[in-house]
Amino acid sequence: MDAPPLPRVCVPEGVRPGALELRDEQARHLAGSRRLRRGDAFLVFAGDGVEYRALVEDASRDRVTATVGEVTRREAPPVTTVEVWCANVRANRMEWAIEKCVEAGIDVFRPITTERAARGQELSEGRLERWRRIAIEAAEQCGRLYLPAIEPVATLDGALEGWEGSLVLANAGGPPWAEVARGLPERGALAFAIGPEGGFSEAEVARAVEAGAVVASLGPNTLRTETAAVVAVALARA
Repeated sequence: MDAPPLPRVCVPEGVRPGALELRDEQARHLAGSRRLRRGDAFLVFAGDGVEYRALVEDASRDRVTATVGEVTRREAPPVTTVEVWCANVRANRMEWAIEKCVEAGIDVFRPITTERAARGQELSEGRLERWRRIAIEAAEQCGRLYLPAIEPVATLDGALEGWEGSLVLANAGGPPWAEVARGLPERGALAFAIGPEGGFSEAEVARAVEAGAVVASLGPNTLRTETAAVVAVALARA
């Protein structure tokens, strides 16, 4: 029988070979939930494309000390960075979208307000921190080596301003994604704008197209906002 996968811990502040001390949630996860003890191994990464193997030196529920050793994996940055501009939805649905988009391979998640999703322009620091923690935990779980950025809320027009990559506006009235994808560059920045329930207004679609966006349908069915966000990332990565 194959051994279970080693626990993974992200240390966004940075990781290098040598001594490592983990506290709070990370310590509780390793020593409490995973029951690691002296001599047990785990994986640690900082979100910069490098993963290390580490050995526990001492473990308690509020503090774990370890020695970081050899590199286990190293990856170059992706040639295409994928963003999602996701219209605001209820808190639990937005958290689900962030978690699943990270698993699917997103690089940047940006909540947006639109004409039909105008609430939530002011995002508390606590909520933003929670979203970033969800992204880190999803990265730990799914095995990715780069951490995605979770950006503050912006208006659709604010997101459009200054955007220089490729932009796909998800809209049921657009041509199929497979057709649109053939015209997109294979490298660079790619963003998907995902509208709220009821979609983008005609004026918003017109402004996005004027700014260089292409319109695409993500399939024949009507998708919830958070589902469309995950589908967009999966299509891009496929």
